[in-house]
Amino acid sequence: MPVKKNAKLLTRPVELWARAFETLGDAGYGIATEDDEVPFEFGMLFPDFLGGLQMTLYSAGGTPMPLELLYGLADQMPSLVAGLELREDSQWRYALRATLAVLDRLGAIERTEADAVELAKIAELTGRPEPDPTLVSLTPLALWALNRMLRDEGADAPVVGELATAPLETLCAHVADAPPEIAEAEVAAWVAHRSPADAAAEAVDFLREAEGPAQRLFALLTLGAAGDAGVADARTVREEGGIAGAVMAAWLAERSETTAESLTSEELCLSMTDHLAAMDELGVLFDELAALGDPSSIVGVIAAADHPARLRLLDVIAQEHPDRKIAKRARKARFTLRQG
Repeated sequence: MPVKKNAKLLTRPVELWARAFETLGDAGYGIATEDDEVPFEFGMLFPDFLGGLQMTLYSAGGTPMPLELLYGLADQMPSLVAGLELREDSQWRYALRATLAVLDRLGAIERTEADAVELAKIAELTGRPEPDPTLVSLTPLALWALNRMLRDEGADAPVVGELATAPLETLCAHVADAPPEIAEAEVAAWVAHRSPADAAAEAVDFLREAEGPAQRLFALLTLGAAGDAGVADARTVREEGGIAGAVMAAWLAERSETTAESLTSEELCLSMTDHLAAMDELGVLFDELAALGDPSSIVGVIAAADHPARLRLLDVIAQEHPDRKIAKRARKARFTLRQG
């Protein structure tokens, strides 16, 4: 008997919860029949719909996602029901909210509200002047359950800390597209698996051999997690010069291990340009320029740096920056460099 078979779960609450979570896909028709606002066809599509919603939230790695963006899943549903008479799209969005309510009651999601800055970003992304401020994320328990489900299906779904024994290069590639909090958790687990001195030494070696700005940025993140152990190695790399030396000089200044005034103009230009090149690789160049302030003067810093990414950065700013004056300055700097 199924009930007798699962009786042991009553003494294992986490497993009982996981079983309920795993079988939630069977609840679609119940939701559709109990709520007149939910399209009846929703019951048939619910397993796929729920799976898409869960994977979207899982891929965010615990980072809250705007409800306005999740509506995109609901908007796709009518196109999947060929030959059936469908109700208006708004009911599919209502069905999404009903699904989230079920997940909320189960304890699988957390809801928060976007702050003013986040809300402005959501409005920009969606084109809606007054977007819904709701943010949705999976709870740690739901993340664990989904990870287990994916593993049971043979998917490659590593958990934080699984690469603690791997080379730093492997970890860097693994977290390349991960949210910042996931990357930081992975780095913390990696550092904790070895002595601070060993972690710092490997981070410094990785920085020396890094193939690009984003890898150097990751090396600095790791070096920072190792604490003070990497300061001596960082000083050595600074003395070696080049981009790695400039990056280390800036890192030492940020940690007050040297004064900002001690940085040479070459170190300042190289380290700033390398940092911005990393931001460009991560897709947040203009956000970083705005945060730094006075982007017009930063264009001059980029142009003055003997860095392999400077022309690429100037091209991006010249072609895509929303401020015409800044874009014009980047075009002028780019033209001067290419003429020289």
